Amino acid sequence: MEEKSRIRFNPATKEIEIEGSEEFVRIYFGKVQKLLLAPVGGKKEKPKPPRARPAGKPKKMKKKTGPKKVPKKVPKETLLDSVVRLIRGSEEGITTAALKEKTGLAESQIWSIVYRAEKQGKIKKTRRGIYVAA
Repeated sequence: MEEKSRIRFNPATKEIEIEGSEEFVRIYFGKVQKLLLAPVGGKKEKPKPPRARPAGKPKKMKKKTGPKKVPKKVPKETLLDSVVRLIRGSEEGITTAALKEKTGLAESQIWSIVYRAEKQGKIKKTRRGIYVAA
């Protein structure tokens, strides 16, 4: 009958149990012992000492300046703004179908934008589906 070999480790008690033939125990006991005694995380590198500056070179100093100038953000044109601009550009009014063609938006998006612009008072409906600037 074959003899089964196994290695058990109990982390709570740090006990190692190796069962098997004498050769198996001899080979793997040393390997397991090395693993347990090795530092966690593998090899640790020694910290490098700071590099010394050559004697002839002075340390670079940063220029002290005033507060940084932050460029003014130009507000991006929203979809609502672009639709209202198109409506204002048409003298007789514009349909939702024409807005859809010019903007490339879906019908539901156009309807939503037109509804919001109408509630804000930016545009008004003259007839069904035709909008003009307020």
